[in-house]
Amino acid sequence: PKEKNKNPPGRPAAARELGLIAPPRAAQRRGPVRSSMAAGFDPKMLAKMGVNVETFGDMNAFGDPSWYQAFNNPGYYNDTHKKLRQVVRDFVEAEVMPNVHEWDEEGKIPQEVYKKIGQQGLLPMTVGRPWPKEFAGDCPLGYEPDYFHELIVYDELSRCGSGGFLWGLAGGLVIGLPPVLKWAQQEVKHRVVPDVLKAEKVIC
Repeated sequence: PKEKNKNPPGRPAAARELGLIAPPRAAQRRGPVRSSMAAGFDPKMLAKMGVNVETFGDMNAFGDPSWYQAFNNPGYYNDTHKKLRQVVRDFVEAEVMPNVHEWDEEGKIPQEVYKKIGQQGLLPMTVGRPWPKEFAGDCPLGYEPDYFHELIVYDELSRCGSGGFLWGLAGGLVIGLPPVLKWAQQEVKHRVVPDVLKAEKVIC
């Protein structure tokens, strides 16, 4: 009779590498087959290979962007984005989340909340690029923000779960203010923009 196939369908070599199937005697004589594979999944080794192994947040599935959860990002995010992410998340968790339901019920965001966000230097970041230096001075964060910094600001603010809060804050900044910045006469720009970016006035 013919000898039975020692590696029949359904028992691939990959299963052997994972330790699910005992390796053949020849492989046993050569030593363990899992050592090289294990090394390939060592976080320190992966980091040296340029693979993202950092995690951030609560690690709830779909609760954070994939680049927060050790998935590789396409190279758009650097340390300035990570630091900004932490700043905005800390602010949202400390100042917004405990109070946002009450604001929703009242139908109003307190003016001091706008001012606190303004004090973080975040409002000029939400009106597009470049940073409006003429009306807001130099960026207090020490760099020229890009559109991914703006994305992170809104992404983190959205974690409060209130569309009313988000649009109450962002609606005027992303809809009302950019046309003033782009097309208004200089006198109007200087009368409107600085006070809005300092949260002394609110634009619709």
